[in-house]
Amino acid sequence: MTRSRRYFLRSLLRRVPMPALAALFGLLTGAAVWIVIDPIQTNAIGNIFDKELSGQLETRASESLARFDSFTQSYVNTTRLLAHHRRMADYLEPVFWFSNEGEAPLLYRKNAPVWLPEDSITGLPVKPSLALLADLEGSIREVYQLGDKALPGETVTELQHALANEQQQAYITRLDGELYILIAERVEDASYNLMGSLVLLVRIDETFLKASQQRASTSQTTVALVDGETQTILASSSNTDVLDGANIAALQSDYVITAQSFFEYGNSPLNLLFATLISRDVIEATRQSIIAVERRHRLTGAAIVGLIFVLLFILISSRINRLLKRVAKFSSRALQIEHPTPQGGNQLLIMEDWIRSFTQAVMKAREEMRAKYTAEIQEREALKTAVLDASLDPIVTIDQVGRIVDFNPTAEKIFGYSWNEVLNQSLGQLILDKGSREAFNSLLYDCLEEQAVEMPTVLRTLSARRKDGKLFPVEVAIKPVMLEDKLYFTTYIRDISERKRQAQEIASLAAFPEESPLPVLRINQPGVVTYANKASDDLLEYWGCKRMQTVPIYWKRLVEQTLETGHAREVEVETSGGVFSLLLAPVPNLSYVNVYGRDITAIRQAEEEARHRQNELIHVSRLSTMGEMATGIAHELNQPLSAIVNFANGCARRIRLGMGEKEELIRAMEQISLQAKRAGEIIKRLRSMVTRQQPVREYTDLNTLVKDACALIAYDRQKLHIAIELQLSRQPVIARVDPVQIEQVILNLLRNALDALGDRVDVDRQLLIETGSSPYGMAYIRVKDNGSGIATEDLKHLFDPFFSTKKTGMGMGLSISQTIIAEHNGRIMADSLKGKGTVFTIELPASSVIAESIAS
Repeated sequence: MTRSRRYFLRSLLRRVPMPALAALFGLLTGAAVWIVIDPIQTNAIGNIFDKELSGQLETRASESLARFDSFTQSYVNTTRLLAHHRRMADYLEPVFWFSNEGEAPLLYRKNAPVWLPEDSITGLPVKPSLALLADLEGSIREVYQLGDKALPGETVTELQHALANEQQQAYITRLDGELYILIAERVEDASYNLMGSLVLLVRIDETFLKASQQRASTSQTTVALVDGETQTILASSSNTDVLDGANIAALQSDYVITAQSFFEYGNSPLNLLFATLISRDVIEATRQSIIAVERRHRLTGAAIVGLIFVLLFILISSRINRLLKRVAKFSSRALQIEHPTPQGGNQLLIMEDWIRSFTQAVMKAREEMRAKYTAEIQEREALKTAVLDASLDPIVTIDQVGRIVDFNPTAEKIFGYSWNEVLNQSLGQLILDKGSREAFNSLLYDCLEEQAVEMPTVLRTLSARRKDGKLFPVEVAIKPVMLEDKLYFTTYIRDISERKRQAQEIASLAAFPEESPLPVLRINQPGVVTYANKASDDLLEYWGCKRMQTVPIYWKRLVEQTLETGHAREVEVETSGGVFSLLLAPVPNLSYVNVYGRDITAIRQAEEEARHRQNELIHVSRLSTMGEMATGIAHELNQPLSAIVNFANGCARRIRLGMGEKEELIRAMEQISLQAKRAGEIIKRLRSMVTRQQPVREYTDLNTLVKDACALIAYDRQKLHIAIELQLSRQPVIARVDPVQIEQVILNLLRNALDALGDRVDVDRQLLIETGSSPYGMAYIRVKDNGSGIATEDLKHLFDPFFSTKKTGMGMGLSISQTIIAEHNGRIMADSLKGKGTVFTIELPASSVIAESIAS
């Protein structure tokens, strides 16, 4: 009976669609939850509302009192402005109040008094009832009545009480049974003399209290002033008369009342409280409204949850139905199982029946397909075997203890063993070196620990041994393979002998700069030294930086310029380790510069030694020249000495004989001094030419050097009856030179010209010396003669050492002259025609700035 009922219920539920069941279940569950939760939620919301209400009432009461204080303060500020207004001071300047006993104060009604700007009163929300002007004694002198209310009879007494307390500017008082705010402020005349007080009386009534709460966010709050002793309401903002005079205790049933003390008006003669009243009907209506809104929200949320629940079941039902259709199609195609697709009913129960029948069909189909796949696997194994046999690397299959199970042909070829020789042999013992066996066993142990077919491949570099005993490096990787529930390992072995050789060659090339005895550096575009070999330490010390640090700013800019131009440049530096020539080779596509250093210390020392020998040779040449010119120089020196002797003898003779005037003797003595200076100049020039001294560079006028050289050959020139034509520049021709060396060159050219002119007739001999500056910034000295000239074939060797066209010449004069001019960054040129004459031109870098300075 129980089984039949169960079958009946199952058949009934199988026909009912899932969405209908979901909707019914959702409604029943929602109703049960609503019955339980609604009273709890309503009570909780009521408690929350009460707590929130208490805080809101306190806040609203504090805000109402703050608005009342701010509103009252505006009247205090207005009173202060009126008391210090210019009108008040001007009005009080001529006024003098006498005792007014029995006199009535001056009363203004329609028109405002002069001392009170009317626009300042009209701008207030509630006009004051009265504005009073009182003297220092508290007597009222003038009254401005702004409304219908006359001056209360108790005002004078209250005013005297107010003025007695100088710290109290405003307070609330009761005059003739009504509440007023009394505001008093001292007034002065234009001379800053204290004259009395300005007093404003503002009546506190419904209008005043409403105006004080105009900025309130709600109009459902009533404010009132309460007598603290009798607990009765003196004034309220309510537009009904029900609250006025009522007792607070009697209103507790209809209103929620919050009373606060006045701290700002502590000097008031009244004990007042500021009360905030809210109707309980309004609060209860708000409470019920909030509960109703929350209840609607709960109903809406429950409806949405129920709808989502139903939609979810509809979605699941549709998915299951779609799955059943796919299963039916799959069983029809793959398993040849024909089942009708259901069109309705409970999809979960239908799915259960489907799964039961489908599982049985799949089990049957699985057995049929296993045989099919076994054959395919065997074919794949045969294919893998062919691939292993054709592999270029040795592949060896071993069991869990390392014994060889398979050995492909490539392994046979590389190791020299046949398949039969290695079968069941230990791989490590047979083909691995003794030192690599432990590493191989460790790798095999790791694979056994993992026992995962998909474990990552780990490469190990080991040393293998061929059958002939030759060792070579290999890379070994082990991959686990499961065959018929047994674990095997496929070992992949790769010969890396060639790769090792290439790596060693690359390492050797990489170490080439480090092995170099010369500095090799690499500097990137930002100026950072990315590489520097050991030989670069002196250079890094000179720069004041280390590896991976930035070079000085000058070298950084030099690197940037080299990369921009793309051309190599050479720079010479002198460090503590010697003199280096640095070649900066740019690599623009990689944004760095390779710096190759070359130690040229020995070269520079040799050059310095050669320069020293050259200076010695130049000095010897000067001495030789002076020796050849000794006769002329002696003649030149003899002339002023003879003149000195003659003039001295003449003077002595005239003094002994008492002849001659004083002026004649003085002129003779002046001639003696002049000739002595002339002899001194000759000796000075001779000393400068023969003294050994270090080469110097100074700014010199080339015209002066030409004149000094001409003076040294004066005797030889006169002996040959040759006149020198000087075409010197009118402006100084300034160059930075060694004066002695340049004068030596000029002297050598002049002596060569005199030798060339010796073969011509006296009247035909011409010697021209010209100086000037060329447009391209060079100063020149040109020596031109019309002597015998130089043959064309001799011009090519004219400046060669030991080459001379004279029978007695050594051939060193012009060679030394060319060396001197080259040291001065200049050049010497010769142009000649045989039988016509010769022109020698010396060009030196001119200094235009110094020349302009001297000329000016």
